[in-house]
Amino acid sequence: MKAIVTLLIVGIIGFIQPQNSYSQKKKNRKEKQQIEFAETLKLVESGSFIFVPDRAFPQGGRSIDLTTNYGFLKVTDEKAESDMPYFGRAFQASYGSGEGGMKFKGEMLEQKMEINEKKKSIEYTFEVRDKDYYKIRMTISYGGSTSVGITSNNRSFINYNGKISVPEEENEE
Repeated sequence: MKAIVTLLIVGIIGFIQPQNSYSQKKKNRKEKQQIEFAETLKLVESGSFIFVPDRAFPQGGRSIDLTTNYGFLKVTDEKAESDMPYFGRAFQASYGSGEGGMKFKGEMLEQKMEINEKKKSIEYTFEVRDKDYYKIRMTISYGGSTSVGITSNNRSFINYNGKISVPEEENEE
């Protein structure tokens, strides 16, 4: 009988211990997410960051791996510059221009930022008028993972996934 009681007590202790460990891991993960979200929010609010896509999702097509097709969307000082590959339908294009990507540079208009503390995400939208009109919607998660959707007057919608980070300083010589 003593052996059964001892075995029962050891079993209860063994059952309680892993649950406490799981609770601690979950708490640590939430704290880590909160720290990453604060860092990401600080980066976006600084107004100076770069988005580098690793996958493109053209409308009505398969996703395309961009690890060998470098592109970027850079936001600095109320201006945006983009040079990302484009896959999809162009409604109007200049013949022989050689500018097949989502290339634009200009002042950011109609900027809006919405912060969702519960989901630890940021919705950042703005418009750029260069040779065309571009509406950019960025959904930024707590670790810097970002989804960028671009709407244009002359091209079908395209979405990119990637990460935002601090832009590298360009050395002027």
